[in-house]
Amino acid sequence: MLFRSLGGAGFTMPAYVEATRPGSDNLVLEIDGGLVDIAVDQLGLELGPNMRVIVGDARLALADLGTDTFDLIIGDAFSDLSVPWHLTTTEVIAELDRMLTDSGVYTMNLIDGGRNWFVRAELATLAQHFEYLGLIVPEGGVPAAFPANQIIVASDSPLPALTIDPTDGRLIVGSEIDRMIEGMGILTDDFAPVDQLTLNP
Repeated sequence: MLFRSLGGAGFTMPAYVEATRPGSDNLVLEIDGGLVDIAVDQLGLELGPNMRVIVGDARLALADLGTDTFDLIIGDAFSDLSVPWHLTTTEVIAELDRMLTDSGVYTMNLIDGGRNWFVRAELATLAQHFEYLGLIVPEGGVPAAFPANQIIVASDSPLPALTIDPTDGRLIVGSEIDRMIEGMGILTDDFAPVDQLTLNP
């Protein structure tokens, strides 16, 4: 079966998917056409049938992508430290859920710290659409007094077993996730104060 992945804001992960699953079909949504040119001209990115790029705002491209089409979607978009707000809301998550296969997985790279308000709000938002959630937090766990990458994993099917080197962090699932999202409101197109939530002490 062909493995299809959708990535954004960069080419590292799609290139990794191609390297570890040769012949997989990779599509990147990238807003900066200049970055695509640099990746091709200076970093050796090879575009072709199995590594395609759509230049433009990822949110606007989603409606044209098929239902039950992708095995993996990777969200990795940043404006400074924050994820662009319009890529965090329940409306866009509904589109991503539509696009994933029944066993498909959505992963999202975020930066947060302090009380982790943004990560918690994003988890609450994802919980509206996906039954299974996981969060990979940095070594030492959360809350953290400093900004750090955290990875959300979401699916409608039980998550695969994830082996994480302790120096890279640890996986939070189940009741720990439930406690993190308890009482949190969801992010919507009408209310998504991502900048204010990120790194709020």
